[in-house]
Amino acid sequence: MMFGLVGDFGGTNCRLALARAGQVEQTSQRVFRNADFASPLDAISEYLSQMGIEHLGAVCLGVAGPVQAGKVRLTNYPWALSETEIASITGAGVVTLLNDLQAQGYALHALAAKDRSPVVQGAMANIEAPRLIVAIGTGVNAAVAFPQGRQVFVPPSESGHMALPIRDETDLSFASSVQTELGHCPVEAALSGRGLARLWQFFGGPAGQDGAAVTAAFEQGDMAADAALRQATLYLARYCADLALVHLPLGGIYLAGSVGLALAPHLGRLGFAEAFHRPGPYAEIHRSIPVYAVPDMQLTLAGCATRLLQDLG
Repeated sequence: MMFGLVGDFGGTNCRLALARAGQVEQTSQRVFRNADFASPLDAISEYLSQMGIEHLGAVCLGVAGPVQAGKVRLTNYPWALSETEIASITGAGVVTLLNDLQAQGYALHALAAKDRSPVVQGAMANIEAPRLIVAIGTGVNAAVAFPQGRQVFVPPSESGHMALPIRDETDLSFASSVQTELGHCPVEAALSGRGLARLWQFFGGPAGQDGAAVTAAFEQGDMAADAALRQATLYLARYCADLALVHLPLGGIYLAGSVGLALAPHLGRLGFAEAFHRPGPYAEIHRSIPVYAVPDMQLTLAGCATRLLQDLG
């Protein structure tokens, strides 16, 4: 079986690898700085040159941006990719562009127990049920993976831009400050790295910080940082609980992304489970869904490899 090309194009770096039979060839992974190339096609060409490959059977790339009609422009870097142009330089008969989180969704059903760390226990009675990934980093997004026989279907999503739920005076006050800054108040404005910094400032912390500074201050006992992470945990639990009712991911919710993984070890004592297991007629649904943190693994590449296998079916 001919190799396929898989890739993860972010705002700073692009990671490329070869895949065959749904598996990433780990030794083939290479990371390139976007700034070292005039275009993403140049980066792909350089990779193929280094690997001594002239033609590929198929290509699947996860890109940090919304894909429309086979084209995508990165949200945080001035690059654009198109399936047609990629086919022209690789000779691939099948080229698929996916949003990077959508690509990660294709990897969820292949995760082993060693690939995940429990955050909240749940029944997980049906391991073939839908699974939901929630990624929190520079931005916020979620994607649900629906098993369909021997394949998986993952629709695209931009759910991090849903409006932040407002339930009390604290929420209203915070949302009003974000509204003044951005003109609206999406979930991402509270849960991204920049969102944690906003919450820290809102509770009396310094301005101009980032998510890493908030978590560092929290670990050092800063009271404003503690309040910020408690509020962020509340928002994250509500976000996951709402998405759980939309998608019924009885196979589990998987937290990923730099901020998500930084928060994960603290979620137990910050009240995540209590907020996620909210009362109401659907309380049993929430209690049946386990929540995990996914360690820092190459989910995008693994998901692209799975999608390639399906594309070549």
